[in-house]
Amino acid sequence: MTKMGCRVLDVGCGPGEIAVRCAMLGGDVFGIDVSRDALRLSAESGIKRNIKLSLFEFDGRNIPFKDGTFDSIILADVVEHVDDSTLNDLIKECSRLLAAKGRVVIHTSPTKNIIVLTEAIKKLSLNKIDFHSRVVNPDYEFLHIRYHTRRSLMRVLKRNSLFPVIWGDLQYLKGSRLENLLIKLKIQDLFPDQLWCLATKDEACCRIKFKEIPYLGLIDVPSEIDLGDSDDLCLGHGFYNKEFNSFRWTGKAANLFMTIPEDGKEIYLQLHASNPDINKVPLHVSIYIGPDKLSEIYLSDFDIRDYSFRLPKNIKTGTAELKVAVDRTFIPKEFGINEDTRALGVAIHKIGIKN
Repeated sequence: MTKMGCRVLDVGCGPGEIAVRCAMLGGDVFGIDVSRDALRLSAESGIKRNIKLSLFEFDGRNIPFKDGTFDSIILADVVEHVDDSTLNDLIKECSRLLAAKGRVVIHTSPTKNIIVLTEAIKKLSLNKIDFHSRVVNPDYEFLHIRYHTRRSLMRVLKRNSLFPVIWGDLQYLKGSRLENLLIKLKIQDLFPDQLWCLATKDEACCRIKFKEIPYLGLIDVPSEIDLGDSDDLCLGHGFYNKEFNSFRWTGKAANLFMTIPEDGKEIYLQLHASNPDINKVPLHVSIYIGPDKLSEIYLSDFDIRDYSFRLPKNIKTGTAELKVAVDRTFIPKEFGINEDTRALGVAIHKIGIKN
């Protein structure tokens, strides 16, 4: 999270959503953009929420601040809109402007690998199987100049003395047959449709080999989470939007982040399932903390139930990744329940740690 007093630079701030959010979390936020219209929209967003933003127009390459000025620099959906030469200049400036212990955050979508894959599938199927249109929107595709891979981002960052950890996720193809196929073939990591990157000036960060999530130490999350009213920062992948402000559906697998306090002894979950065949075949739910399985349960009815499990004695305190996986999903529309086409796993209401 943005810490109180943290100095943040939002590069390509656009209409100001991220800048305003960072300011609401206590950051001292500076937004820059090449578009005066975008800056006007950012200013209006700040005024509407009574938030102070410092906004500046820049030429797309040179950023007019002193060395080491910023604790966090954000490039959200920017790198795909500039050519390689301009991007190199931008990252060079970010490296110059970043404080010694600061971090650069990058998000980009869609990615080159998924575009190549979906194009190939469309051509080979003679346009009968079209996942490509879910990835590429012609209404704004003309604005995209360069699609990226992990390697292309890694290269430009390292060239400018920034050392990244990069990971991918699925957004446009979430719940699709293609996602299920990639998971079945265990190649989903090769074909994300969006990329996230966290980069620092510390080369050791790049050398560390993370088993699971590389950025746990940077996340500030609670030890009790109401899934119907949770900050998105708590949520990793595999969750759909909250339902009726009381719960969220998972897909076949989902993860979230929570803090395990020193006096934590048990973890509890409140959840339910809605599979139409659940009375005949119980839903198998597995719970993991990091790479290790904590427990498993079987749900055989539609009731909301509470479950508690003892935490391992040797578990590390601090931020942990909790994963929930189910043995199957169901699509409401296919069963005539409603028009929902999502592949639903289990509905989670609350989760937390007991002393």
